[in-house]
Amino acid sequence: MIKSIVIITLLTFYANAFMVESSYEKAHAKALKAGKSLVVFLTKKNCPQCNVELAKIIHNKAISLAINKYAVFVIIKEGQKESYPIEMLYTTQYPALFILDNNELPQCSASIAKFDIQHIIQCFSFNGDWYN
Repeated sequence: MIKSIVIITLLTFYANAFMVESSYEKAHAKALKAGKSLVVFLTKKNCPQCNVELAKIIHNKAISLAINKYAVFVIIKEGQKESYPIEMLYTTQYPALFILDNNELPQCSASIAKFDIQHIIQCFSFNGDWYN
């Protein structure tokens, strides 16, 4: 009985999960190929608030479903040796969240420090069926 509950719980969690990339270039290529947006989470070492905000994104069902279906999610650490859009290179407040279109342009204003879940959801400008 307990084993069944654990398996069902894990399957439910997995069903709402999305893949996380660690390379901006690979994530961007994947997003272009799939015709999806790119969600970029900027973080830095020893940043408790970064962990809190990342957990808010990962554990929010609506955002997880939207990212899984319509975006590629990438986590970039401060100082990571890789190229990414200039706006992100000059980020001084962490965490920061950018939602980019296929041209690497922001779909809405960046979320900085404390994320507003409703703002993130509104950034995904879909026809309303993405939550179903």
